[in-house]
Amino acid sequence: MKNSRAIFLLLLANSISGVAQGISMLAIPWYFTAVIHQETLFGKVYFIITSISLVWGLYAGTLVDRYSRRKIFLVINIVGLCILTSITASGFVHGSLPWYLVALAFANTMFIYNIHFPNLYAFAQEITPRENYQRITSLLEIQGQLTFAIAGGLAAILLKGLDQHLQFAGIHIDLPFSIRAWKIYEIFAVDAATYLIAFLIIFRIKSMPVQNKNIDTSSLKERVKTGFSFLRKHPLIFIFGNASLLVFLTIIIFSTYVQPVYVDSFLHRGGSTYALGDMAFSIGALIAGFLTTRIFGEKNAVLGIIALSAIAGCMYLCMAVNAFVLLFFLANFIIGACNAAIRIQRITYLFHHIPNHVIGRTNSIFFVINVMFRMCLIGVLTLPVFHSGTNILYSLVILSGICCTGAVVLIFQYKNLLRQPAVA
Repeated sequence: MKNSRAIFLLLLANSISGVAQGISMLAIPWYFTAVIHQETLFGKVYFIITSISLVWGLYAGTLVDRYSRRKIFLVINIVGLCILTSITASGFVHGSLPWYLVALAFANTMFIYNIHFPNLYAFAQEITPRENYQRITSLLEIQGQLTFAIAGGLAAILLKGLDQHLQFAGIHIDLPFSIRAWKIYEIFAVDAATYLIAFLIIFRIKSMPVQNKNIDTSSLKERVKTGFSFLRKHPLIFIFGNASLLVFLTIIIFSTYVQPVYVDSFLHRGGSTYALGDMAFSIGALIAGFLTTRIFGEKNAVLGIIALSAIAGCMYLCMAVNAFVLLFFLANFIIGACNAAIRIQRITYLFHHIPNHVIGRTNSIFFVINVMFRMCLIGVLTLPVFHSGTNILYSLVILSGICCTGAVVLIFQYKNLLRQPAVA
């Protein structure tokens, strides 16, 4: 594959930083829920950060289409390094962190995600030949989910610690060592270090785009309008881009807000169960990364997204009616597989139907709309009624309905989406 070395370095840097970021994104919600018992506060923090993302998301898309994608990666890694290093230093000096600095670390990671992923996909499309689109999207998904699987396993250990005497599936295991539970700022220290490593790897990337990038040098307002204009001219792409992103919407809400409360108040389990649930999710996604292309192929992408959205919705309902831990792990595994397969097919379809010079802005529009839905959902789920007894289960019913809604919308547009012409 052309630019194979550049693609390898990109995947390597993304993997290294992804592991540490994944641990932090698991540790922070659990810190608010089970350590300081302030899940409602975290809901408010999450809502505020998400609100700010509306503006930042649109602006980030214009940056992705305006400047070198490689340089954007370098800048965001330096910014992440500086912020997390400062927070970590405060933790080591004082022996603890106030909740607002933990929230700042969460905001830092969220805002970096908002530009990182649009930039990642735009850069991958820029340096990948058209015939290899599905291959590169599969590689990106495999890499991303492998890092989150590793992050889930490490988070399970770091959040709770590891005793020398373990019981796993009824089997007694004696280890020659034990690991104490890490402080939140110690986890942030590792995260900060990986930003530096990722910067050094990205710095070595030398690539030749396989297509010319038409740089839009107009004003910020005009650059934003260009993204909206493209989607107005291609309403089917607009519908597909949003409907196929609804499963991802539910996963963001579930993993960062609903799942910690569900594990704590309904399953009555600890941080290791919470982290292992995310690990099961990532393992399912990893397997889907290898099998999606073989099972569905590019021609059945829309049909695959419809079926997988419905399956994900069913899994949320299963978790709502059962308190079995094994079912929780199985549902996470299946939802992870569905999400990964949907992402591979969705991104491949968008690569074929959106020109590279506007893909950053169109993806940012999809993201902002998704964030608006997310804000509304968070606003509803932070109501006290969802935190009384086991009422968190009602949130799973809502998430199931959202997944099925995405499937229904795509069913109605199925034939039109198949006829949508690809980018020349």
